[in-house]
Amino acid sequence: MKILIDTNIFLDFYRSNSQPVNIFNTLKEHIDRIILTDQIIQEFDRSREYVIKTLKQKFQLESKLDNFSSSYLQNLTEFKELIQLQNSYKTKQKIVVSKIDEILKDPSLDPIASFFKEFVNESLKQEKVLYTNDTIIEKAEKRKKIGNPPSSDKYSLGDEINWEIVLENIREDIVIVGRDNTYSNNFTFLQKDFHKRTGCYVTELTESITSALSKIGVITTEGLIKEEAKFIEEVKHYNEFWKHHSE
Repeated sequence: MKILIDTNIFLDFYRSNSQPVNIFNTLKEHIDRIILTDQIIQEFDRSREYVIKTLKQKFQLESKLDNFSSSYLQNLTEFKELIQLQNSYKTKQKIVVSKIDEILKDPSLDPIASFFKEFVNESLKQEKVLYTNDTIIEKAEKRKKIGNPPSSDKYSLGDEINWEIVLENIREDIVIVGRDNTYSNNFTFLQKDFHKRTGCYVTELTESITSALSKIGVITTEGLIKEEAKFIEEVKHYNEFWKHHSE
């Protein structure tokens, strides 16, 4: 049994306070059980910049301090101290924004990208990455035209390509780790589609990597399970969570 992890699961680490090193290390230890496609790798690299820029904008908006002017308050020592703190805050904010810009330009400074790169490199070393070809693209285009899920936005074929790669290469049961409703809203169809093409089963759709690992017989620590549970709760607070990027 293998695990298919949607790209957005990896990207969600940018939206959490948690560091994914323990989860990535666990995935590396069981790389032969993880389905990794060239499309997922490209999607992560391509979407990383958008996700970081969105976080940068969110930080700038949420940490904005509005100026307050009053002749009466100007004479208060405490107010003058507050203005000094505000100026200091703005200076530090610029430093943080500058660091974010550096990370955008240089992925080696980005811990999430570094963890993902190690995971990808291990998969490449073991020749476990599955690749797109012209036939898969043709099938993905047909899937898009007739409206069969999983569905990317109207301008791309990412989800369709990933699914066709899986159908082409996997001949054993799988567990899907995903939060996009392109999976949750169409899970029964995807189960039937997978079984029809492969003779095998999609046994479960879960939002948890540790839950998927448990499903395929990998024992994880209680600490890792709690760590991921905290991470999932954190990313749920983002407005875009649970929404597919096409919406």
